[in-house]
Amino acid sequence: MILNFAIQKKDMKKITILLILSTLTLTGFSQSVFNNKKKTTKSNNSGYKITGEVVGLEDSTVMLAYYFGGKQYATDTANVTNGKFTFRGDEKLKGGMYLVVLSDNKYFDLIVSEQRFSFSTKLNNLVGEMIFENSEENTPFYEYLNFIITMQKQVNPIRQQLETADDQIKKELQIEVQKIDNKVKKYQTSFLENNSDKFFSKIIIATTEIEIPQAPLDSTGSPDKNFPYRFYKKHFWDNIDFSDERMLRTPVFFSKMDQYLNKLTVKHPDSINLSADILVDKSKANQEIFRYVVSYITSTYERSKIMGMDAVFVHMVENYYITNQCNWVDSTELVKIADRAQKIAPNLIGRKAAEFHDFYGRPFMKDTLGIIHTLNEINADYTVLIFFGPTCGHCKKEIPKVKHNLDSLILAGYDIKTFAVATEFDKKEWKRFIRNQKIEDWINVSDINHDEEGSPVASSDWRDKYDIYSTPVIYLLDKEKKIIAKRITHTQIVEIISRLEEDQR
Repeated sequence: MILNFAIQKKDMKKITILLILSTLTLTGFSQSVFNNKKKTTKSNNSGYKITGEVVGLEDSTVMLAYYFGGKQYATDTANVTNGKFTFRGDEKLKGGMYLVVLSDNKYFDLIVSEQRFSFSTKLNNLVGEMIFENSEENTPFYEYLNFIITMQKQVNPIRQQLETADDQIKKELQIEVQKIDNKVKKYQTSFLENNSDKFFSKIIIATTEIEIPQAPLDSTGSPDKNFPYRFYKKHFWDNIDFSDERMLRTPVFFSKMDQYLNKLTVKHPDSINLSADILVDKSKANQEIFRYVVSYITSTYERSKIMGMDAVFVHMVENYYITNQCNWVDSTELVKIADRAQKIAPNLIGRKAAEFHDFYGRPFMKDTLGIIHTLNEINADYTVLIFFGPTCGHCKKEIPKVKHNLDSLILAGYDIKTFAVATEFDKKEWKRFIRNQKIEDWINVSDINHDEEGSPVASSDWRDKYDIYSTPVIYLLDKEKKIIAKRITHTQIVEIISRLEEDQR
């Protein structure tokens, strides 16, 4: 089950904290492959039992949930009687950071490492009044939270004054902020020394920013402007313990992974592949983290709407799935994943478009007069490769727009040819489509063949090579017939060609 609500981290600039204090709303539920098993009514030492009391809480239902992959998943519910409730199950909870969600949209966090402990607090001061029994993890965790809250109360008014203060007062206020900042740093250092064996210490360390040293001088004798970025990205994962799978069940891991892939990595398949390999290599320290990282990257870039990012999906499949490193995927699913990557691989951005050859290596695409044509015979700066169905309703709407834009580009002096492939098997419908759409000046070809029984047959697997599962599909090729863009619209044809021409000036 999944809880959809916003999480807001309140921080004091240099003061690193992990204090989640936002309002949540329960809006829906779904299952996750990483969810714990449903609870049962049995109770034994192999499972978990977390007993709580919230003074002032009305009789209702409370929920136990955990952080995972940027979301929150419910794993248990309990009824509240006189403010008391118990979460109980036969299977041990997977360690990490959990939430107790109350009926009035309030919640608070717990560290789950121990499987059997209790707590009590008051509804009007959930963090400040929290007391634990039999939990060596949560007691220091809440001591830390209470200290940070106290420091926040001291610094927030000062920060408000800074917004309107004059220069002299501002300097004095900044000194006060620095004092509080130093006090927090000193406390944090002491906390980490005294609680080095606690999981929350790993969370604090994980949220600590990398300190960037002074940049060295470049060849001109000036500080290297790119050094901070390179150093930061290289050391980005230094503070994450990849051997501890509990890190998956915190708000930290997914946030850092998202930052690393989407903000610190150039949005180009080659760059993302490099970052993905670095991240995957580090994740091998723990099988569960490895499983999550590989699965997340693979599925994310398979579904990406950014053109060309399917190359990342192919990279992941080729390097991790078909090399038998993903033992959580059964043989049937592995075949599907590998087949999907195999279909995508031939038409990745930058690769040369596959020629239309039959299984014997002979060209076979014919025009309406039976004359064979190939992509390689086209001599133009750009080739627009279009796949359409003569009876396809969407094709009938899109092709005139493509025709209009291509004619406009050609009139403007661009060297463009169009290679249009009909995907259906009715020659009369195909000819009618060409005539109605006024595309006689295109190179119109088709692969219309039938066996002895009159059933349609294809001369090769060109539909798979170009991943044609619907129409229309438009590819843009350069002079060497390398794929510049794919699955684009009539508008994008103009945008891409115009941008490429502008870059060449």
